[in-house]
Amino acid sequence: MLPKELIEKYQLWKSDTFFKNKDRFEKLAKEGQSPQYMIISCVDSRVDPNSIFNAEAGELFVHRNIANLVPRYDNLAEHSGTIAAIEFGVCVLNIKNIIIIGHSGCGGIKNGFHMCKENKFDENSAIPNWLKILMPAYKKLSNDDDMKMIDEFEKISILSSLENLSNYPFLKKSLDTNDINLYGIWNDIGTGSLEVYNQKTKAFEKI
Repeated sequence: MLPKELIEKYQLWKSDTFFKNKDRFEKLAKEGQSPQYMIISCVDSRVDPNSIFNAEAGELFVHRNIANLVPRYDNLAEHSGTIAAIEFGVCVLNIKNIIIIGHSGCGGIKNGFHMCKENKFDENSAIPNWLKILMPAYKKLSNDDDMKMIDEFEKISILSSLENLSNYPFLKKSLDTNDINLYGIWNDIGTGSLEVYNQKTKAFEKI
């Protein structure tokens, strides 16, 4: 049996949100999904892409993992879950916009920073094996203070993931013809602000 709190929350959703949008849910059930945007977000419970973008059911195709990372395509066998989700979004759902959202106070980034700094990755644990993806981004850090470096790391890791994404073979042709757009976004949890990476200025700029 589900916890009582979750049952009550479900019942409230069913009688309110679902009831008000019943026609939309029925249409989605019959016609399937056709989202315009794929969001790659952190699993952090404080970051909710559907809430941030005030999205309705069916609008966003969301994939979540620790620290919102995109592995290199040659990590296909090792990290197939994220790669498969991206391939499904692009090749099956025909999504034309992929957005990577990082955020402030990311525990995955903080832990990954210390693992990279000490070059210690426990091969018997799934988390270090995943966070090893961060090593190329770590090598680009320019600060000397750990706290400032971790803050910088949150954004540099987004750029590293965008770089990895741009080399996916099923994306290259569409990127060359500008048929697919890639975006990097950083969310400040405490203020609710969003910063979007500007390819021209090479900087994150607040919306």
